[in-house]
Amino acid sequence: MLASAGRTLRRAWLADRSLLLLAGVAFVLADAVIVFVAARGDFAIDFTCCYQQAGQRLLDDPSTLYAWTDTYTFRYSPWAAVLFTPLAGLSETAAVWLWLALKVAVATVVAVGLGRRWSGDARWLVAGIVLFFPPIWHDLALGNVSVFTVAVLAVLLARRDGVGGVAFGLLLLLAPKPHLAVLVLWLAIRRPRDAVAALATLGVGIVAGVLVFGPDPWLEWLATFREPLERTFTANIGFSGLLGPAGVVVGVAAAVVIGAAALARRGDIGLGLSLLAGLVLGPYTFIHYLAGLVVVIDAVLRSRPRRLAPYPWLLVVFPLIPVWLLALAWTMWRSPDSPDPPSPSNGPGEGAPPAAGPS
Repeated sequence: MLASAGRTLRRAWLADRSLLLLAGVAFVLADAVIVFVAARGDFAIDFTCCYQQAGQRLLDDPSTLYAWTDTYTFRYSPWAAVLFTPLAGLSETAAVWLWLALKVAVATVVAVGLGRRWSGDARWLVAGIVLFFPPIWHDLALGNVSVFTVAVLAVLLARRDGVGGVAFGLLLLLAPKPHLAVLVLWLAIRRPRDAVAALATLGVGIVAGVLVFGPDPWLEWLATFREPLERTFTANIGFSGLLGPAGVVVGVAAAVVIGAAALARRGDIGLGLSLLAGLVLGPYTFIHYLAGLVVVIDAVLRSRPRRLAPYPWLLVVFPLIPVWLLALAWTMWRSPDSPDPPSPSNGPGEGAPPAAGPS
């Protein structure tokens, strides 16, 4: 099945070379704009403002971990701060480049892993799509943590035996993002084993954290969840950023429709639609939040590669990103699910046949 899908993608490349070349140009152009903007002052801004400082504050005085200032707003859990303590003793420049190198390595592993699901030349094309996906470059440039979200979603895509649930639980424990809310519901209904594993991991992590740090840092962390709702983000690419208050209504309505579509699908497409529902529902959405979509675009490439080709240009035209999300949701819904990943007893490409999608 995967070999056949690879041939389909190569045929699409030969038949629609111009479309795919245009898509590639869009990727490179968007990446170049991201690098240009970052080089003018925003490079690694999320890391330098918060992450290294969080590690140092945890070492010096844990009670100041959530004592925000104009230049410090750490939004992740106390356990996440622990992971940044090894960087606390480095110079800012050394810490920034080490952090970037770590994230590039993670993105490369994800690209190679997704590429291995294909055969022949197609695997390099898929790996290239992952490595040059503009939201991933946006995350790399800002120094955020969305690349690790991509890695967890890739595990969820590949493992349906509870391992993906454990990885997702760790993500929720360390650095939850608002657009993952619908995915939690989808897992509870469509993949309860992973949902139970995720909640158990989250619960054990919180209990252990309370024992280690006490309850106060956890309560302070929960209080930070309200802050983004009280201000306007200039980089918000959601419907609320495009249309203002009316966009909130549009986003909720779109999320209800896309979320219902997600719950109707149990495979890769369901996972992707749940991510899209969370993205359009969120009160604020940043470009790097879209990075996780690269792991489920894989399913659409197997059946409708041509339909994806025009979408990257909507990433270049900034105000049209919400439109791109709706178009991608429709294309995903119209695509069949990929085969289940092979079990340890099966060879590459073996697994359940793809579920029939809507015609």
